[in-house]
Amino acid sequence: MLHWKPTDKKAAICFTIDDIHPGKSSDLYEAGGDLDKGALGKVMWLLNRHPKLKVTLFTTADWRETHAFPTRKILAKIPNLRDKFYLSKRLKKGTMSLENHSVFVAFLNQMKQTEIAYHGLYHVHKGLKIPVEFQNQTQAEFETIIGEMVRIFNASKVNHVKGICPPGWNAPDALLSTLVKYDFDYVASSRDVITPISKNAKCNMSGLKEVPLIYPTLLKENKLVHLPSNFQVNSSIDRAIDIIENEGLISIKAHIIKQVGSYVALDGVDDLYMNYLDVLLSSLEQKYGDDLWWTSMGEIAHFVKNNN
Repeated sequence: MLHWKPTDKKAAICFTIDDIHPGKSSDLYEAGGDLDKGALGKVMWLLNRHPKLKVTLFTTADWRETHAFPTRKILAKIPNLRDKFYLSKRLKKGTMSLENHSVFVAFLNQMKQTEIAYHGLYHVHKGLKIPVEFQNQTQAEFETIIGEMVRIFNASKVNHVKGICPPGWNAPDALLSTLVKYDFDYVASSRDVITPISKNAKCNMSGLKEVPLIYPTLLKENKLVHLPSNFQVNSSIDRAIDIIENEGLISIKAHIIKQVGSYVALDGVDDLYMNYLDVLLSSLEQKYGDDLWWTSMGEIAHFVKNNN
């Protein structure tokens, strides 16, 4: 079995949030741009309550998505043709680029207990699955996308690790090969909050299938660490306890954007979700104490690469 955690730890906990970008409440939606006055302030409240907790903020290099669903409704009904077009408007290139938001980047860099990682270049794609950025592109196209994503991160001077959660969790094999080429340490490409917990359980919901549900694993000739997501706001404390008793990783997922128009994200960051996690984490800390490894995806990937 993969050696992925310290021998003196029974299980591990990490917390990740998707869709981070400089969008403010004065824009289409707030995604961190209001800093401590917005959703990131709620995250900071939770971190202050739990000094051992760490969060990975999956951040988009140049967010261009305006809607996660088609707004060009007639075009969206035409098979084949709809796959050749963007079915909702996009923000102008550079509008939300980290390069152009130095105050936002500086705020991320000073957040304690926080790791920054990648969440795509633009977070858009042609066709019906608008947010699923990585789909049927060629490897050459993936290399162009990932190259520009990395360039923006480096140019913005945001402190970050070489890990990525692909938008929509979709990670085609050609993307995985591209990540290896760019020396990425980890990919988080499976989300399953339904499958019952067991040592042999496999992810079978979003993203990569048949990878371990509660353990990290290695992909692409052991060159890329894969980390699952297996817990969210509607998961019960019993699910968390089952993961711990099976000596696994409780991988908690959230999205920074709570509401877009009439759509409300179940796992969006709000007071209710942060309060739920506060109660959950307090209960687990009281029950298991130092047996838990409070960590981040980047730390786990580093541990795996140095101990296997």
